[in-house]
Amino acid sequence: MTGLSVSSRRIAEVDTLRGFALFGILVTNVIFATTLWSFGAAGDDLRLRFDGPIDRVVESLVSALFEGRFYLLFAFLFGYSFTLQIAAAQRAGVSANARLLRRCLALLMIGVAHVFLLWIGDILTLYAFLCLILIPLKRLKPRTAAIGGAVLYVLWCAWGFLPGDHDLQALGDLFDMQRMHDGYNGTFADTFGNQVWLAPAFIALIWFTQGFTAFGMFLIGMAAGKRELFTDRETLRHWAPRVLTGGLAVGLPVSAVTFGDSMGWITEPGFWPGVQELVNPLMTFAYIAGIVWLAQIPRTAQIVGVLAPAGRMAATNYIGQSIVLMVIYTGYGFALVDKIPPAGVIAIALLTYAAQLRFSQWWLRNHRYGPVEWALRAATYLSLPEWKRTEQVSLDSTGRQ
Repeated sequence: MTGLSVSSRRIAEVDTLRGFALFGILVTNVIFATTLWSFGAAGDDLRLRFDGPIDRVVESLVSALFEGRFYLLFAFLFGYSFTLQIAAAQRAGVSANARLLRRCLALLMIGVAHVFLLWIGDILTLYAFLCLILIPLKRLKPRTAAIGGAVLYVLWCAWGFLPGDHDLQALGDLFDMQRMHDGYNGTFADTFGNQVWLAPAFIALIWFTQGFTAFGMFLIGMAAGKRELFTDRETLRHWAPRVLTGGLAVGLPVSAVTFGDSMGWITEPGFWPGVQELVNPLMTFAYIAGIVWLAQIPRTAQIVGVLAPAGRMAATNYIGQSIVLMVIYTGYGFALVDKIPPAGVIAIALLTYAAQLRFSQWWLRNHRYGPVEWALRAATYLSLPEWKRTEQVSLDSTGRQ
């Protein structure tokens, strides 16, 4: 990667896409968590607290349009940002490996605290581990990285074609669902006990189920970063509409079958989870293309631009979402997991996300970095970054100063 010419300015499209990814991750996580925690009984007698028509529509829409798409978007952006970190080290004339290793260690420490205290579905520990594998591969040519990532992803999807359960019900074979339910509906100590009990197993589960696919997207994102995709305006203008149309043309029909099965209208074939996982990246790239395309249209650029400040402090907002989730739904706060149906859960998620958009814009007027980003930067650069701006600044619609 010698000679990498990525500019030192922030890339608005990357920040905007991170902000959009936060939305998808939040919607996916709140439905996954509240559904998981509201199961009662055990084994073959698992029962959902909310299983009415509206509940099924909400959960099926999330399954068809969100699940398995947005963690891939985060992984792609992580791989892209990996190249920006290397370029920054090259401009500074310092060791990229040393900086990246320190960043991985800091990310791992934050992730361990996150998974044991706040959210069992944490991805930060996985990303820290995968980053260690990515560092020795940083000199791969873009074409090699992209092909390797795609092959790794496709090979891993083979398990989805095997018969068996591939949904939340299957977790009943691994965990005492009644104990999980009672813990999250109990006291502060009960919820903390649940976190400590579940965290190691869920770390292993997340690493196993998302590790290979996330790393595949890391490699594809790294290839895109080496090609400086988001600074090549002509390529974006030319390809964004095509990727959007092609991705949705393939992805939406497959997702429609998943939706119909979740609603109980049809019975999907046993191999369908594998098909769905195979096309998930197409939907992810369609989402990327859609946001990039909207960002290039003057009438819509300001609308999607409001996502950029949240994306600039994505790690802070990601952990902030976990805090809100745990306070509202578990014994850390109000323990409302058994009292709010899926539609209400989504409404709270939308309010949370809107608040984060506003908070991020306000925070960055007075601070250069989010709190978690500040800590990661301090560990990466071995110096204390400026905490507050010397004077207040205003941000444009893309989050630029």
